[in-house]
Amino acid sequence: MQITIDTPYVTPNEFARRAGLTERSVRHKIDQGMILVRDKQPGEKGTVFINMIYLALEAAEQAERVRGGRSKQKAGEV
Repeated sequence: MQITIDTPYVTPNEFARRAGLTERSVRHKIDQGMILVRDKQPGEKGTVFINMIYLALEAAEQAERVRGGRSKQKAGEV
């Protein structure tokens, strides 16, 4: 399997569009620490950027955990 990420960072607006969420919902998840954003220097202003690489790695790790005990079984078998 190959995962392709078209850009390492996206704005909350773009993330909301891709995920089918409202921008308000995305910003709430950012505030709660559920979505990782690129660090800013103290006092720095500007656009918030969501780290898409982190989200892809998190998804891959979750898939491995779920698959963990079934590595010798075919997908879909219990």
